[in-house]
Amino acid sequence: LLATPISNLQAPLMIRRPIQKSLLHIGKGNRGVHASYLQTSLPTSSVALSPRAPTPRRQHAPYASVGLAGSTRAFSAQSQPKLAYEWIVDGKLIPQSKVDVEEVGDKEVIVFLHGLLGNAKNLRTPAKKLTEQIPINALLLDVRGHGNSTNSSSSKFAPPHNFQACVSDIFNTLHPLGFVGDRSPTAVCGHSLGGRIALEYVHRLCRRDDDNRGGGSDDTTTIQPPKQIWILDSVPGQAHPSVHNVLNTISSLSLPISSKNWLTKTLIEEHGMDKGVAMWMASNLKQCVGKEKGFEWIFDLEIANELVDNFTDQDFVQMIQDVTTIAPPPSKQSTIHLVKAGKNKEWTPQINSNLQSIPSYQNNAPESTFQMHTLEKAGHWVHVDDCEGLVSLMADGLRRRRRR
Repeated sequence: LLATPISNLQAPLMIRRPIQKSLLHIGKGNRGVHASYLQTSLPTSSVALSPRAPTPRRQHAPYASVGLAGSTRAFSAQSQPKLAYEWIVDGKLIPQSKVDVEEVGDKEVIVFLHGLLGNAKNLRTPAKKLTEQIPINALLLDVRGHGNSTNSSSSKFAPPHNFQACVSDIFNTLHPLGFVGDRSPTAVCGHSLGGRIALEYVHRLCRRDDDNRGGGSDDTTTIQPPKQIWILDSVPGQAHPSVHNVLNTISSLSLPISSKNWLTKTLIEEHGMDKGVAMWMASNLKQCVGKEKGFEWIFDLEIANELVDNFTDQDFVQMIQDVTTIAPPPSKQSTIHLVKAGKNKEWTPQINSNLQSIPSYQNNAPESTFQMHTLEKAGHWVHVDDCEGLVSLMADGLRRRRRR
């Protein structure tokens, strides 16, 4: 049932401090039991959706109408929460520590962003394989409310919990590490929810966003747009109904939870949840801190729910068009690679047609700034179902970009 390769459970080759326990996703064959497209037998009527105030829909203006000057508001790293992270260097894991630019060498950096209810560990395997094939280091982040980037950690992530806030968190993390100017990440790769955040990230950077400041307004103190964005099976539009089913079910349970076995049995017998999903949810528990006995969730449910609500507010297709159609200087042009799972039925003909209508698509020509790829034998967990195919795609794309 493990959707995360067994190799991820082995001791890392380089450890500088103890690794905190975190969740590992489990799946069920090619059905791809996962957080973003959980195919469960849970009836939609069994749990009422929690009412929430609607998030105002944002208008995404093309860059030409936004202007390039931006604000010169100073960036204060000390006052902003930072994300937990770990490094993959030459295929080896380095847990979060006071690693700076010099310690990881002069190689380019790719940032990895995991999916809903996941954490950085989920993307270790493709990151390791990629850094072994090409000269690049991987920075794996825990997005807000996930892994070690929760309000129970040293950082406090204030609402609203949306994609814009997630991108600001990334800015707040990259600036103190010195990844600005020429040292800005050369690529960003996000799976599912992480792919949506990656798209928001490059869109904000191309607009010269206010939050991306290092005490000045020139290119040496700001994070520059990545050369490539890899979006892994992030389907435009609202979240799959099964996501709300699972979130609302686990939100209805009282904490602390007595045991993992109790949780698994309750989810299956009382809520009609698929056994694989129930077991996966049990893997997302951690022991309560202090005198309280039992278990609590390793992620922040409030933040997860708000992020899912944000799905429909993201104009996915328009944002891709904004990033890839408006021509910046050649040295700052970003290319978006959208990797689709061949076994994910959410990729409807209408969605594919909308994406193919983006002018920069150009029938997937090598020089196109928007390219789509399909891994035919993969389900939603493309980095698990066809890791070799995914890494081959990414390595070829990154090498090609370096030659330009």
